[in-house]
Amino acid sequence: MAVLEVETADAWEDVVSSCFVPLNCLGFEPAFHGRMAHAALDAGLSVSLVTTSGTSAERSARLAAHAGSDDLHLSLQRSATGLVCAGGQRVAVRSGSVSVYATDAPYYLDYSAPGQQQLIVQVSRSSLGLPRDLLDAARRRLAVPGLAAARTLFGFVAGQVPGGVGADLWVADAAVVARDLAVAMLRSSFATAPVLPRTPDGLRVAVLDFVRENAAEPTLDVDGIARRHYVSRRRLYDLFEALGTTPGEHLRAVRLRAAAERLADPADLRTVADIGYACGFDDATTFTRAFRRVFGVTPREFRAG
Repeated sequence: MAVLEVETADAWEDVVSSCFVPLNCLGFEPAFHGRMAHAALDAGLSVSLVTTSGTSAERSARLAAHAGSDDLHLSLQRSATGLVCAGGQRVAVRSGSVSVYATDAPYYLDYSAPGQQQLIVQVSRSSLGLPRDLLDAARRRLAVPGLAAARTLFGFVAGQVPGGVGADLWVADAAVVARDLAVAMLRSSFATAPVLPRTPDGLRVAVLDFVRENAAEPTLDVDGIARRHYVSRRRLYDLFEALGTTPGEHLRAVRLRAAAERLADPADLRTVADIGYACGFDDATTFTRAFRRVFGVTPREFRAG
């Protein structure tokens, strides 16, 4: 892992070219500052969190012609706005946008607005095992629809770079999981139904992300989690056994953590019962009993605290 910070245009061009592929940096905001947090997860996949005060760059036709790899960039725009251009297409990006472009073809990136941050997965196309026509279609489209699969991928890889806030989950091989999640994201972007990861660790990451995003729904239960991921209850329990817990215990823990955060927030003036319901508990008695079992006090006592 590496964290590099620079204050000049020449130094930033060197940093970007060493972590990704050679680029020509075309413009910089005054008083430029750039920070690159970079982690190579294996020989064919790396993750970078890129923060700048504003710049633009191009992968020229000459540079692309001498590419020594078949890498794709899967890029999540985390803040500010920008423009990604490749293959005669242009896509405006804003916070939450995901774009896909190839390093062996020319492209132009306009990230000149201040306050830029991108989370980028650079991965060899051949290592993904996807049909060429699907990869070509993704490149031509440039943009990936806002999908749960994209949230899962970038939520996971954010935890793999220094300073990146992502899913706090140990896995045996982060590169295998990241590649699995990338495949699921690209396949899902062309499918009518969600495409799930194929590896146990990848599926577990997807399930945990789903629970985190949907725990506030009071009707969500273990059966609902299993149905959403097309697995049996037994398979779901097997996934959670590696974490030393059960699906139901994990769901309850996520809801209780959310409730504790709201109860500790002086700006949240809702009643204890309303907070419990907002966090996924369908009645006040169940909420109070579960909260006291974990925190040793009732929600009301915790709030007064």
